[in-house]
Amino acid sequence: MSTMLDGATLARAHRALNARASGTRAFWVYDLDAIRERAAGLKHHLKSLSPRLSYALKANGLPAIGRALCEAGYGADAGSLGELELARSCGFAASARTLSGNGRTPEEAAWAARHGVEAVSADTPDELGLLERAMADAGSRCHVALRVNPGIVAGGHRGIETGHSATKFGMSAGQAMAAWRERARWPHLVLDGVHVHVGSQVADAGAFIAAAKVSLEVVAACAREGHALASVNLGGGFAVDYQGEGREPDFAAIASGIRALPGAARARWCFEPGRWLVAHAGTLVAEVLWDKRRDDADGSHRFVVLAAGMNDFLRPALYGARHIIEPLGLRAGAVTAADVVGPVCESSDRFAESVPLPPLEPGDLVVIRDVGAYGAVMSSNYNGRGRLAEVVHDRGVLRLARAAEGAPPGARDGAETPLEG
Repeated sequence: MSTMLDGATLARAHRALNARASGTRAFWVYDLDAIRERAAGLKHHLKSLSPRLSYALKANGLPAIGRALCEAGYGADAGSLGELELARSCGFAASARTLSGNGRTPEEAAWAARHGVEAVSADTPDELGLLERAMADAGSRCHVALRVNPGIVAGGHRGIETGHSATKFGMSAGQAMAAWRERARWPHLVLDGVHVHVGSQVADAGAFIAAAKVSLEVVAACAREGHALASVNLGGGFAVDYQGEGREPDFAAIASGIRALPGAARARWCFEPGRWLVAHAGTLVAEVLWDKRRDDADGSHRFVVLAAGMNDFLRPALYGARHIIEPLGLRAGAVTAADVVGPVCESSDRFAESVPLPPLEPGDLVVIRDVGAYGAVMSSNYNGRGRLAEVVHDRGVLRLARAAEGAPPGARDGAETPLEG
């Protein structure tokens, strides 16, 4: 179920932002307490595996969220040079930083060698030479997990499936075995892990257990050749229930199913959750610009036009994602179906169709729930629109964590300032 900040708190944030900069018509709010609760809950759910848990920064790179998860004992998983710098600035130690993703660059390898990471996931055998040169130049070493494509189809949309053979991620098990056999070629790399990721929005425990089974088969094959692998990284991908349908992973089944696999007790398990930790904690608040009704030959059409658009929140246009949309207050009058859209000059600038809504007036507030993951982090300046302000609600206190683009300077650098008082 959604973690919903109440309407009074969201309206407070709206008033406080407009007191700082009038004309603030849309913004993001995150509940840090809810994120801490999810972080503690996931640790508890998977405790029988004693895993290393690293927050996937790509889900939401707001420094306030990164710092909260660092304080909660999580590591940070980065996928770019910028995310490596973000991890360091949020306080994640070198021993708590990992580097994943495909398309490794020389700059990323040099950063990892110079500043330190706990491990790198290599997407292709050719990447090992790049990492070796960077580590040799810096006089350092690092652990490396080889990312193996498991041939497993899982995920809520073809755009977020990562584990089947048609996706760009990972190498074959045969390529990985060949690299482990030739590990002496890379003396500055400790090739002691396997990384398998099946996709995102995965609710089926069986998919994670199948990925673990594939991984342990690779571990066993390496052991037979005299090469011990210490870590098994299953990535993230835990599904979030966006519609209140009870569709989230059974973590007890995942943990017990993995523990029952041959060789599981000897592996160091690693997970990189992102969406599951932060999605429910985020809300997009937007003023209504127009409640537009049009009489067409094929019937009446109603459009509620919000101050937020697809450049702010891309998931509905990109993935057809469905989110709970509701007004903060109720006006008298009949509830009728409306398409909820934005002001961007694109027909795909549409958040949802046929949403039952009461009459609305310009300036009324509408919220889109569960947007803490892949929301603001995927925003753009399309149509010349500045990115929205981001607010955190932390133990009852509202703080501006990042000012809107085009607003007076003060918080764009990630420093937080009180909104009230």
